[in-house]
Amino acid sequence: MSAFLKEWLKIRNMHLFFPVMIGAICLLLLAVIALQRFLKCRKDGTPFIDLKDYHFFKPDYDKLKLWGSLVLFIGYLIALPRLHFVWASVIFIFLFNVLFDKRKGEPFKVRSLIISALISVICTLGVWYLFFRVFNITLP
Repeated sequence: MSAFLKEWLKIRNMHLFFPVMIGAICLLLLAVIALQRFLKCRKDGTPFIDLKDYHFFKPDYDKLKLWGSLVLFIGYLIALPRLHFVWASVIFIFLFNVLFDKRKGEPFKVRSLIISALISVICTLGVWYLFFRVFNITLP
């Protein structure tokens, strides 16, 4: 085994194991996707990158859900250090559920709001209990 690998696998570097592995897997999958695209374009006789009539978003995309998700995610990152894991997660999981349950032109339904509240509380407390009590890992 090389000296680099021995040093990398020491306990003080173990926190890097999963990020490096996930990054390597993502790069491998990206290479497979690019190869598949290259082979398809070569077979069809089309360019690899074709920006003619290209639109990043479909014309009828749901703006509320896309931009609302981005705002809620940034809000969660800001609220997490202030409210800590349990309260911030309960609030923002509830808000995400409400955002994605909302249908155009329909009012909010009380049953849907109650289910969203239950999901946010049960999931957050379940994750907190699993990490804090079972794995003995404190969450922020």
